[in-house]
Amino acid sequence: MSKKAGAARAQLQAQRAKQAETDRRKERLMRVGIAIGVVVVLVAIGGLVQWQRSKVDTSASFPSGATDGLGSGVAVGVASAPVLVEAFEDFACPHCAEFETNAESALNAYVSSGKVRLVYFPLTLPGFGRPTELAANAFACAADSGKAQAYHDALYANFKQDWTNAQLVSLGSSLGLDSGRFSTCVNKETFADYVKSVDETGTSRGVNGTPTIFVNGKQIPAEDTTLDGLRTAVDAALAKS
Repeated sequence: MSKKAGAARAQLQAQRAKQAETDRRKERLMRVGIAIGVVVVLVAIGGLVQWQRSKVDTSASFPSGATDGLGSGVAVGVASAPVLVEAFEDFACPHCAEFETNAESALNAYVSSGKVRLVYFPLTLPGFGRPTELAANAFACAADSGKAQAYHDALYANFKQDWTNAQLVSLGSSLGLDSGRFSTCVNKETFADYVKSVDETGTSRGVNGTPTIFVNGKQIPAEDTTLDGLRTAVDAALAKS
């Protein structure tokens, strides 16, 4: 090999080595950039969650019957019942209406017998818009007047996805909630912040759809959220009590 050819080859090898080092440097920078990007996204998500929580007034009112203040559900039934059923539902959710149509009587019978303490968590899923927020607030107003179970059941018996405050007040009147106090509570959305706090509870409990039912803290699988599935879960819990 001539000296000229050897020099050319050496130069070519040096160029390839330089390019390889440049490529490795770019790859390292890209990995660092991705890592930084992930951190930024995580921080942003954390900030968004905190911002959402900051929108809830922690000194806000919550309805009578709420088990533990803001974020808690509204309980019906005796506190000493051996089985706790927690129902995360949206009043505009058709699946919730279907579940209640089939399971409501059985649930109410369990509650009346003293075997079950039932806690309602009125969620407001974003896809259903303002009407579900109004319905959840009206439910809280009814709970504050001692009519939680009756109003809950009436909302599903008269299921609709376009509730107005006027209709919600009228529904309350049919249940004996005809005082100015209830009407004012509905129209002023007295428990709007309470409703937001319940949504936060749903998120913290891993609820990502409705209805979601817990029996003594154990979630019933979505495919078993039926009358038969409910009875199976409750009866098994009673057998252990």
